[in-house]
Amino acid sequence: MRRSVGGGLRRLWPWRGHDESALAEIEAEITALGEALDVHSFSPGQPGATDEMRAELARALDAYDQAKREVERDRIRVETLPVLRTLDEGRHALACLDALIADRALPERMPLCFFDARHGRAARLVSWEPPGGAARNIAVCAADAVRLTENASPGTPRHPVPGSRVHTTRPRGAERRPKAPTGGVVSGRSDSDEQTHHLAMPSYRPAVMVFSTGGKARVRVRFEGGGKGRSSRQYPLSGDGAPITARIPLPEGKKSVAFRVLADGQQEEWTATAAPLREVPRFHDEIKGTGSDVVHYRGDQGPGVLYCAGPGLIQLEALDDHLAYWVTVVEGRAGEHTFQWPGRGYYQVRSAGTWRLSTT
Repeated sequence: MRRSVGGGLRRLWPWRGHDESALAEIEAEITALGEALDVHSFSPGQPGATDEMRAELARALDAYDQAKREVERDRIRVETLPVLRTLDEGRHALACLDALIADRALPERMPLCFFDARHGRAARLVSWEPPGGAARNIAVCAADAVRLTENASPGTPRHPVPGSRVHTTRPRGAERRPKAPTGGVVSGRSDSDEQTHHLAMPSYRPAVMVFSTGGKARVRVRFEGGGKGRSSRQYPLSGDGAPITARIPLPEGKKSVAFRVLADGQQEEWTATAAPLREVPRFHDEIKGTGSDVVHYRGDQGPGVLYCAGPGLIQLEALDDHLAYWVTVVEGRAGEHTFQWPGRGYYQVRSAGTWRLSTT
């Protein structure tokens, strides 16, 4: 596994263009990640190295390479926000690697600051009401959290991100065009007229889509094109009165996936991002949830219980090593259903209501 990534990085970035200060910030961020990789003590072949450790190192290296490619493609019109998100992915991978080596709990993953990605990783969730809009929960850095607590209106970001796009309302009836892949992160607003979005697949595989909303919502995510690797193209998601955070399997074989977000009520802003399997919740004895999700069962073969409440049919599906559909383990409607766990692995819960999985 290649490790030499640092030394002389600054010479690779002869910036030109109308916003050299912003590009210089990105140059410094890429250089810093490369240097962190260069000096890191972990070696894939060292005694005690595990596949999980090697996967985190590979994720960090991939993020570093992707950030360089995104800049090198067009140094004049580079979009800053996707590069910052890619670099954040690399830094998080190194933090996970350090935690695995020290046998510590994995670091919590927060998104970049809502108001400006250059503020860094968000520190907390706060309630914020934009002018003329409804209140919503957003993730912000510590400084912006203080400003909001002091009732200072954030207005626009303190340092607008070059290349970022401001969301505008399109007049009814205007033409909608599919969004192009955006480097593993897509955001939007749940639409009743079914706008198509595209999520670029990451270099690491397999992966999941992490779908989240700022406020409570009930939506359906429907994938376009062929259904290879899926038992269904549609996933009902719900937060049971809270914001949604759910995972959807992304089977291998495509460079990007096209999907639509359909609202089952009030429209809500959402974010979808590609993420490694580490984002999937693990359990041995019991886990609870609402709506469709992916879980990682760490127990043994044996009897299990699926309890569900809510409308429609619930299904528990076993996934293979590539997160493709393998077999339906149990299905039914509201109530308690017994079944046999096939063994350790990844499972897809497909439901519109609340549910609980356990062993007996």
